[in-house]
Amino acid sequence: MGIFNRADGRYIKDLPTYIKFFPFLMTRRHDASVYFNQRIDLTGTVEYCKKNNVKIFHVFLASLLRLGVEKPAFNRFVVGKRVYQRNHLVIGFMAKQKIDEESREISVKVFFDEKDRLFDVIKKVEEKVSVVKSGGDFDADNTIDILIRLPKFITSFIFMCIRTIDHFGLLSRKFIDENPLYVSAYVTNVGSIGIDAPFHHMYEWGTTSVFAALGKIHKDYVVKEDGTAAITDVVNIKFTIDERIADGVHMAKALGDFQRYMENPELLE
Repeated sequence: MGIFNRADGRYIKDLPTYIKFFPFLMTRRHDASVYFNQRIDLTGTVEYCKKNNVKIFHVFLASLLRLGVEKPAFNRFVVGKRVYQRNHLVIGFMAKQKIDEESREISVKVFFDEKDRLFDVIKKVEEKVSVVKSGGDFDADNTIDILIRLPKFITSFIFMCIRTIDHFGLLSRKFIDENPLYVSAYVTNVGSIGIDAPFHHMYEWGTTSVFAALGKIHKDYVVKEDGTAAITDVVNIKFTIDERIADGVHMAKALGDFQRYMENPELLE
């Protein structure tokens, strides 16, 4: 662990020159954010989910996982003007004990293995969510509760120190594992509260290079390959991606594969 390698990633030396230059040209994730909207035809997916007792959210997560496995560039991040390959596949999201305004939101991280398929994803996600619903605590949330009680200048100083340590790749594995924004992708399922997907902003904190929002399933026209149109179930998925991790051609191919998995979930088994 150090300047060239971190507890959560390996410095990539053999990148094209222009990719290496991007972090100097675009110093913040906000500067490098690109936005994609994908409309997914759920004709076969809804039927598959009903037959196998699977949620669309699970298919969404499993499709993202395949993206990270098959397209390693989507599991990269930029810190200290260097591009790193993340050592782990990990997805973060917010979970609530109940779908109401009073229930507390808790940020959840789920670690995956490259060999995990759809039903492995379901098992790991449900294990984490069950802890939230049972009222269990997570270390990151306990730490935040402490920090917000401190005087503002002390909290600001602590964050400045952490950012500096992070810049040089010296954060501990324990700190990274407990922090919700050090993930391959952070996702939100706003369809569960009945709204369509927004474009999520990037955080400068952490190492997340991909944000994905799953919207509400609704009816819309879909043009089939034979040119005919039909009304069916569709969903919008909005991506915000740090373009410093991959070029446009790579992103287009990867998101095409993601759509294929979403529309054919049997490929995830």
